[in-house]
Amino acid sequence: MSDDVADITGRCSCKNARTSRFLIPALLVILSEEPSHGYELTEKYSEFGFTGAGSDPGAVYRTLKLLDSDKFIRSKWKTDEPGPAKKIYSITDKGSKLLSSWVMEIKERKKTLEFFLKRYDKLKK
Repeated sequence: MSDDVADITGRCSCKNARTSRFLIPALLVILSEEPSHGYELTEKYSEFGFTGAGSDPGAVYRTLKLLDSDKFIRSKWKTDEPGPAKKIYSITDKGSKLLSSWVMEIKERKKTLEFFLKRYDKLKK
């Protein structure tokens, strides 16, 4: 039986379904607000309430590395402060375009989910 289907106890397995795929747009939103280092990004990502990949700092760093290699973000080492050097990430124009694409997709999904909820609410009336 699929993980997306309730088991015989009636438990819904949809609570955390696929929220990890929002790691990329969430990181891009955060970096649109201001450049940040990896630890800050991990903390700020948790504010979105998503679970899954973003809860794993390793996943955040792997995603940052991919975004950097594809030039959606850029990184540079900050060494002018006391303590260890920090890699600071910032969004590029290419990353802003990717974020806009994500926003359009999320708005479409939101419309689909709102339609679903309206249909469900009609059943309850």
